[in-house]
Amino acid sequence: MAFQQIQTGIITEKLNETKTFYEKWLGLITKFESDWFVLLCLPNKPEVEIAIMKPNQQQVRKPYFQIPYQGKGIWFIFESKDVEKEFAELKQKNAPIDLPLTTEEWGDVHFTLIDPNGIGIDIVQERNPN
Repeated sequence: MAFQQIQTGIITEKLNETKTFYEKWLGLITKFESDWFVLLCLPNKPEVEIAIMKPNQQQVRKPYFQIPYQGKGIWFIFESKDVEKEFAELKQKNAPIDLPLTTEEWGDVHFTLIDPNGIGIDIVQERNPN
């Protein structure tokens, strides 16, 4: 297989709250928006996208794309070149930080937020690939 990218989507009644969370706290921008669907992306990498969709949209056809997220079993990882800077900025803005800046025994340096749907957002220091 030769996939080009993996994208993700959240099916939720909280369309506007979710959009606002990702824009306000994580700096994503709106790429496309309708009354039932929003496509957000990273401003510096517009090909990296998160979709948000209201449930029960008949035009989506398949029932598994109509059921809202149930609130468990998924997290998103946002990788940063300077996680300490990101943490300081978000803390100063009173972001809803759930886990403060932490260095884990396995080497990750990170902190977390929780989005309006209960999805954990793990903001992690980029690791040196060497």
